[in-house]
Amino acid sequence: MTSKTFTIDLGASPWGENCAQLGHTPHFEQVNRVEIALYRAALIALYGPPPPGITLSSATNRHDFGTYRTLEAVIDPLQDDGTQSAYTEKLETGIERWFHAGFSRPEPEGVSNAFQGARYCDQAIRGAITTTRPLSDGTFFPADFQTLNANLRAAYPAAAELAIA
Repeated sequence: MTSKTFTIDLGASPWGENCAQLGHTPHFEQVNRVEIALYRAALIALYGPPPPGITLSSATNRHDFGTYRTLEAVIDPLQDDGTQSAYTEKLETGIERWFHAGFSRPEPEGVSNAFQGARYCDQAIRGAITTTRPLSDGTFFPADFQTLNANLRAAYPAAAELAIA
């Protein structure tokens, strides 16, 4: 049997937020890439890492006015361990605001190359891990921060090592 994957376009940022605009945002290509990477991290913070057979990746979209990227879920139903449907529903719900996943709204105006973009993303993920860390007594406030923090630490261990504990 051959595997037939399908994709779901998830957009470029949380649905209640503005995103970089092709033709208007300075250094659009890099800013767009940063937003996609952070949107992926925000979805993982809320919903955990994708189950087997689902990959979150950047999709290239060619337009008359240029190329832009969106985040997509690539789904291989032959690798479904029974969790794909529930996870896909969560992805389709998306996120309304960056802060719902522990992130500040990205403002990477100075990002003009791939190195700066990667550094910006790393710092933003570390910032989200720090923001959602437990209180001094080990509890989380709000309680949802426990899930966000655990998911980010599991998905981004190098960033977690550098975040403020």
